[in-house]
Amino acid sequence: MSELALIVDGTRHLGWKEVAIRRGLDQMADSFEVTLSEKWSESAEPRRLRTGQPVVVEIDGEPVITGYIDDVLPSYDAKRHELVVAGRSKTADLVDASSTATPWETSQTLLQVARRVAEPFGIEVVAEVDVGAPLRSLEIEPGQTYGEALMQIASYRALLMVADARGRLVITRPPRERLATELALGENIRRARGRFSDRDRFGTVIVQGQGAASDGWFGTAASAPEGRAKDPGITRHRPTLVLCDTSTDSASCRQKAEWEIRRRWGQSRGVTYTVAGWRHQDGLWRPGDLVPIRDPWLGLETEWLISEVQQLLDERGERSEIRVVPPSAYDLQAQPEPEQESSDVW
Repeated sequence: MSELALIVDGTRHLGWKEVAIRRGLDQMADSFEVTLSEKWSESAEPRRLRTGQPVVVEIDGEPVITGYIDDVLPSYDAKRHELVVAGRSKTADLVDASSTATPWETSQTLLQVARRVAEPFGIEVVAEVDVGAPLRSLEIEPGQTYGEALMQIASYRALLMVADARGRLVITRPPRERLATELALGENIRRARGRFSDRDRFGTVIVQGQGAASDGWFGTAASAPEGRAKDPGITRHRPTLVLCDTSTDSASCRQKAEWEIRRRWGQSRGVTYTVAGWRHQDGLWRPGDLVPIRDPWLGLETEWLISEVQQLLDERGERSEIRVVPPSAYDLQAQPEPEQESSDVW
């Protein structure tokens, strides 16, 4: 069984009876919630944990989340006392914080913009992939959170922004690694639940932006940039319009529209597998890795991408809930072809 520790002010806090750690590709900050429940003892010292304290969450000595404590919830009676502690990655400050309308410098790459925004928060920003060409003029809308603005801009480049184990903001595009351990029905898969839905898919996605004209960029291209993409799996008339709050051009609008099609298709075809333990043969389960799947009931014998992982511990034991989606959900290049629909059993 794995050992989870909260490291606060150099002290390792162990013995948690319930654990929920959530990490995913579609969230800028990872989260944790741990619970200690035990019989009352007058000699027991209460854990000196406070909201706002820096914390590192470790599994078997390996950091998985670096951030701050958001909530401390003690409760007790004459027989027992319980302590619940919850928190998120350092990047949660970007998710929560907002400001007045703020123009950003023009002709900067996504990495440069992100570093400028994150610097006052003490958050380091790194890029695992090419972030693309410089962006045109940008600004944060009044009241819009920094995280929302950054993730929106990243979507124009089909990029993701996630937190790593050190609390850094990472600009990435999966996959990260290809796992040797497979998810196999009848072997390590304890339970599975799928989601196959067309509710959030549209035949045509139209992305319209706004531009800031310059000497070399003016007219319709600057005032009304637009991009379109079609989902070949939706044959009936189902258009949707996505409006950009920041300045962009037609090429970025087209790329965002194509990315929206792939993302909506991939996320509508997800499966969540439950396995024992928090590790595979080479390490902890984590989002962004490709995993082989052998599931004859769903007709899957392929590699899919891990989009979210929850490491759980409670009365049912230690387990991981691993959500997988088709890799094209986050792919910059390939679009889902119509014949892929025939592989679905639903």
